[in-house]
Amino acid sequence: MRIPVTLFLCLFAGHLLAQSAGEDKPLLDISISAFAMNLPEDSREQQTRQIYPAVRQAEARYLPSFLKLMLEESGEWGAVRLLPDADTGAEVQIAATILDSDGNTLSLALQAIDATGRTWIEKTYIRQALDSVSLNQPVLTDPFLYLYTDIGNDLAAFYATLTAAEVNEIRAVATLRYAATLAPKVFEPYLTLAETGRYGYSRLPAENDPFLLRVQAIRDHEYVFIDVVDEQYESFFVAIKPVYDLWRKYRREQMASEADKINREAAQGNDFRRGSYMSLRESYNNYRWSRMQDQYLEELNEGFINEIQPTDITLEDSLYHLSGTLAEQYSEWRDILQELYELDGPVAP
Repeated sequence: MRIPVTLFLCLFAGHLLAQSAGEDKPLLDISISAFAMNLPEDSREQQTRQIYPAVRQAEARYLPSFLKLMLEESGEWGAVRLLPDADTGAEVQIAATILDSDGNTLSLALQAIDATGRTWIEKTYIRQALDSVSLNQPVLTDPFLYLYTDIGNDLAAFYATLTAAEVNEIRAVATLRYAATLAPKVFEPYLTLAETGRYGYSRLPAENDPFLLRVQAIRDHEYVFIDVVDEQYESFFVAIKPVYDLWRKYRREQMASEADKINREAAQGNDFRRGSYMSLRESYNNYRWSRMQDQYLEELNEGFINEIQPTDITLEDSLYHLSGTLAEQYSEWRDILQELYELDGPVAP
């Protein structure tokens, strides 16, 4: 079944409701953190549940990459960023845990929260694989496309319930919360925190406030690294997609083959003998799957290893060498920016 682009765009109906009502609201930026792998530490449990570490490590980056592409394709949001960790200045932050992903079923526990602490989504999404579901673009072909459209629909529907004033409040609070991580003494007094855990603000700094201008400059520096991360995630996604698609396809074939074997054995009883044609075919299929699985796992694991390559970033005539995983590099980069703010920023009162 193939979905035309026009039909897909109509699936994001919630956001269109706000537009039809004539309310001019600014677009919100969305930050997506790499998904939690939910990988059992016990290798025996991994084998029992048929969870492969190399695959799950790849999925933690691949699945949010696909979600990012889908949200960008909708045209209903501002910048959509994929980061190794939570974004301290996110207007809307999406985080998810992979509950189940075996090629035939995908289940995600997903949460979306805006900068004020308002929960947009907190639910489990689950879909069964469908063949040839696409947006007429190879990169947006996926057997679980409807799961991502479900997420997009829910985000758009919640956005449609917000007024322009509420959207502007989200954007302002996001800026202040980011600023407060750099200069808490300066910016925390602007913020309010209700007993419900919701953030607001009592007042806003002037647009030409030197502290705010410095924070905005630091935020721009952070985007330099985010752009590098985005390129790495995009390269990873493009490189891994053909392998991952094949892995999921053969996983579905394997599960179907195993189910057929169980059904035949139950129906034939003792007639299903070792050495029969069906038994030999099962043995061959298992051998073929084993060889293919080894190949796919090796390629997926190679994609994960490439993520931990060091990154060099030039900023203000200085070269910074970041090492470790992308999450570790992101943490290191934020520490560097904190130091830059404290060294070059205005003196706090």
